[in-house]
Amino acid sequence: MKEIKYIYEDEDILVCHKPAGIATEGARAYNMDVVSAARNYLSRKNKDKKATGKPAYVVTVHRLDQPVEGVLILAKTKKAATDISAQIKNRTTQKYYYALCHGVIEENEGCLENYLARTEDGLARVVSEEEKNNCKDNCITGDNGEKIRIIAGDIKKAKLNYEVVARGEEETLLRIKLITGRFHQIRVQLANIGHPILGDNKYPTEASKAYSEARGINSVCLVSYRFELKHPSTKKRMEFEIVPDNTFIRRYLEV
Repeated sequence: MKEIKYIYEDEDILVCHKPAGIATEGARAYNMDVVSAARNYLSRKNKDKKATGKPAYVVTVHRLDQPVEGVLILAKTKKAATDISAQIKNRTTQKYYYALCHGVIEENEGCLENYLARTEDGLARVVSEEEKNNCKDNCITGDNGEKIRIIAGDIKKAKLNYEVVARGEEETLLRIKLITGRFHQIRVQLANIGHPILGDNKYPTEASKAYSEARGINSVCLVSYRFELKHPSTKKRMEFEIVPDNTFIRRYLEV
């Protein structure tokens, strides 16, 4: 299993650097996830303290897709979980990502704002406002006119801001500030403008897939590198930032 790095801990929160390829929680049998690993880590760390007979309390307050690397905040108390969840709901936390996309994005910065529908086959799709307003029987129309079933009531506004960090001959590295936190949001919105993330096998174009294979990129080049929040107890503003393990992203940052 790839190493989970613990970068901060106090009585209320545990902050880790989640590697790509590990689930946040709920991994299948015989596979470790971050929450389970964190419970084991805390149990080992506290083995010399008075035993309670109960596993360490660790819960997620946000998630990262399994193939995505990044900063993950875990709550160690119910009070902390409630507080941070409220911050996320009220959009007072800040999340920043690096995304390495296929193709050259000419604009130095921009904003993407769309309606996203979560489909029953485990994907997400951009839908127009007209289609959102006229959605019937929990179905939307696919690219070839086919009907695609969506999860009831799950058409939501998605927004992000981006700026270009670097450009290659056939790729662009973006720094993204996430305004909303929808399912597969960054991956879908970038694919929608014709610049899918390299290594993404859920939302590729034929060109991006071929380019990723030629470059030897076999995991999605998306990293949640920075998370900002108020500490649930002290209310002090805290910022957690990592250096990506992803070598295709890191080579641009090291120039």
